[in-house]
Amino acid sequence: MDAVWFEAEQPVVGIVDEACSDTSDDAGTRPIHVDDALEAVFADDDATIARGTLEDVLAAEPSLVVAAGESTLSAIARADPDVPVLPVGDIVGLETVERDALLDALTVALAGNATIHRRAVLGVDVDETSRDGDGSPVRALFDVALVTDEPARISEYSVSSRGKSVATFRADGVVVATPAGSHGYASAVDAPHLSSAVDAVAVTPIAPFVMQTRQWVLPEDDLTLTVKRNDTAVRLVVDDRPAETVPVDATVTIAVDGALSTLSVPDLESE
Repeated sequence: MDAVWFEAEQPVVGIVDEACSDTSDDAGTRPIHVDDALEAVFADDDATIARGTLEDVLAAEPSLVVAAGESTLSAIARADPDVPVLPVGDIVGLETVERDALLDALTVALAGNATIHRRAVLGVDVDETSRDGDGSPVRALFDVALVTDEPARISEYSVSSRGKSVATFRADGVVVATPAGSHGYASAVDAPHLSSAVDAVAVTPIAPFVMQTRQWVLPEDDLTLTVKRNDTAVRLVVDDRPAETVPVDATVTIAVDGALSTLSVPDLESE
């Protein structure tokens, strides 16, 4: 549910510096420049800046985080912070602000006129082994996919929802997208576009052997994917990051694992 964001006195604005982070692989992503005008906005609101890698920024316990690029947002979602994020730049599926509008956007946000949107984040387990270093499931803000390591090599996959079989099909892979992710890569393989108001995921075969294979909108909890047969290795990819090879008959379990709060400001979002 959306809500208006109110900030306490002396906020800390975190700025993830792409030059210092491991998330600088987005095409066209570059560090957010803090000029005199932006410094003046912070001074007017008794705000301070925490800048550096994502780890450095989160350690400063920011009131909000400014982040540019899809991979930066994915990294923040994996870190699971309890802090809203102001997305900057062209990120399909999310309300963002352009770089040249960041000054106005922060002015509005620090005045308490921004809106918080809760974006579902998926947790992913492969037979409960596909976990991050802290033992938690791998997390995805946009999508989860099973894909063959070699192009045009078909494997067989099954999809189940809440313990019931949905379909079995042959394809190059299968992608599960959140509402935000359904407008990105998943859209290129004809996944349904989902509203952020829907508690569901879009599930779509990638290059299916039978062209009439369906796409599905399914509940966002207790979804399982299984590789039933493969002619080449099948890899789990989470928010465009290769995670691990998935063997035949291994169960990939996908369910909502919290949310990422993003901020939008009136009349400044880019579509």
